Amino acid sequence: MCGKHTALGTVLLAAAWGLGIGACAPDERNDVETEGFFAGAEGARLHYRVVGNGSDTVVVVHGGPGAGSSSVRPDFEPLAERLTLLFFDQRGGGLSELPADTTRLRARFFVEDLDSVRAYFGLDRMNILAHSFGSVIVARYAQEHPGRIGRIVLHGATGPVRERAARLARRATPPSPDTTLSRRAGELLGSLLDGTSTDPAASCREWEALNRRMAEARGDTIRWRGSSCDAPSEAVGYYFRYTAQLAPRTFGDWNFTKGLENVSAPVLVVYSAYDDSLAVAEQRAWSSAFPDGRLLLVPGADKGALAERPDIVVPAVMEFFTRPDASISCPREPGVECSPTVADSGVVRN
Repeated sequence: MCGKHTALGTVLLAAAWGLGIGACAPDERNDVETEGFFAGAEGARLHYRVVGNGSDTVVVVHGGPGAGSSSVRPDFEPLAERLTLLFFDQRGGGLSELPADTTRLRARFFVEDLDSVRAYFGLDRMNILAHSFGSVIVARYAQEHPGRIGRIVLHGATGPVRERAARLARRATPPSPDTTLSRRAGELLGSLLDGTSTDPAASCREWEALNRRMAEARGDTIRWRGSSCDAPSEAVGYYFRYTAQLAPRTFGDWNFTKGLENVSAPVLVVYSAYDDSLAVAEQRAWSSAFPDGRLLLVPGADKGALAERPDIVVPAVMEFFTRPDASISCPREPGVECSPTVADSGVVRN
């Protein structure tokens, strides 16, 4: 069933596609955007923003954890042309609560907060778009609540096995040819992680800018527009010092290559097709972990495939969420690997 929310405006959100339930009509205005707060687990004050007015609603779970929805919103908003996107800031970042008690950053609270989104907005089952570490949160949620999910897209997902994900993270950023820039970036990141920065938002913005300059010096083209720095300075500082460091540890030694057998929801895994056998293998592991998993590997992209190749990824994701059979049209382009339906994926199941 569909439900109302009253904080800073009322919007009727659509039910998940193809679930045998009536869909609610969203606000009739075009490009509806409204925001407010709702109560998460144990009453945590969490911020949300709704963008678009499509008949299919998708809950966006950003990375970090705690990086804030601004880390993905500019890059995911093109999907609002046909979808209603429900962004929310996870606890410990963005405009949401920064818990004084850091034990409230444990994994179970992030999972319970996601179910609070579903309940608050009256969604019988959720369509979910997860980015980076958001995929770990969603996988844990899927294990605990398999019947509450409509469809899932994992975009730029953190690996399904903790040990291998940590190995990938350690080698994710190649050394910079400019040691001065590299040294300064390291100093800024250190001040954010240990809480000594006097202006965390400014330090974060400089750190992100330096990382872009170093990437460009390596010949990379950066099209990702999202930023973890677009939040109150206190929230940016809290995110780096506490949420990003403490919360992932509480998920334990996760291994999602098993334990998702009861998840019947269709799942689309989107990533780059670049020549990194370990990274691509991890995305294959994600798609094979779900009974109805499929894979889209895109050339000329990285973790930010949607921003790097919107010509391929935006139509594919919109098709996946809106077509009754959850299939996608595979682009006829060299280097693209695509399984439009699980039957065509050719992935060996565990």
